[in-house]
Amino acid sequence: MPAIVNVIGSLMVDRFVRVSKFPRAGETVAAQSVQIFPGGKGANQAVAAARCGAAVRMCGRTGSDGRFIVDALQAAGVETSGIRTDDAMSGMAIVTITDSGENAIMVAREANARLERSDIEQFLATCERGSYLLLQNECSELALCIRMACERGMKVWLNAAPADEHVRAIDFTQLDGLCVNETEAESLTGEHDPERALTALAARVPHGAVVMTLGAAGAIACSSAGRAAHAGYAVKVIDTVGCGDAFIGASIVALAEGGSMHDALAWGTAAGALAAQRSGAMPSLPLRADVMALTKQPARVVG
Repeated sequence: MPAIVNVIGSLMVDRFVRVSKFPRAGETVAAQSVQIFPGGKGANQAVAAARCGAAVRMCGRTGSDGRFIVDALQAAGVETSGIRTDDAMSGMAIVTITDSGENAIMVAREANARLERSDIEQFLATCERGSYLLLQNECSELALCIRMACERGMKVWLNAAPADEHVRAIDFTQLDGLCVNETEAESLTGEHDPERALTALAARVPHGAVVMTLGAAGAIACSSAGRAAHAGYAVKVIDTVGCGDAFIGASIVALAEGGSMHDALAWGTAAGALAAQRSGAMPSLPLRADVMALTKQPARVVG
């Protein structure tokens, strides 16, 4: 039986704008191209987990113009009966990508901010005790989701993105796991050094694990079992959009299947590296066979 991963999260209409460089304040830069993709951290992570072999169920909200996101989720094997498509305005992300592959993202939550308590209650009522619940900070009722899932005995993991005042107010002691990147970790702790930031966050998740992605440098983690690290894999980067979502989806599946934290970091860094070699977020998310193949290759040499 495949591992079960439940996701309460965002669905976004992603508009990708390619530019030669990011504009400075007051500067106009001509775009090279514009593309529209299905996206949202919740939807991307759900697809990433499904492509890595999990049985994935998702709860969220979008508008009729976001129906194509639900279609993409279904095509990836995600169970979508918990997603509403009746909102007046879908969430939107404007992703600006430079020739070097770096990205800057602006997000408007819209429909995601109007996910209702009744939707969450109905979805969680159908979740199995002990199964994984993956959350992000792009939807309403985040604290409620965590509290109710904990009461149901679920394993709750939070991707603390974006790391704003809403996520800072969350009681991390309830979590089984917290996923952040370096920028989010610094925002939450004030620590610029990744190792010090990891230590500070681990103290706030005393009964769980903290996983921090380091971009091309791989990932580090801290839990009651100790520290773990993976140096990542050297690849040619096309763009970095979706790499974090690929990492989280793959690493959660590794853990849900009973793998160690080292397994989770290996799966996650492999998935992120593969996603970096393709354009877009959801279209770049890799299949399990490709992730497994890359984990068998030597990691990047450090030092």
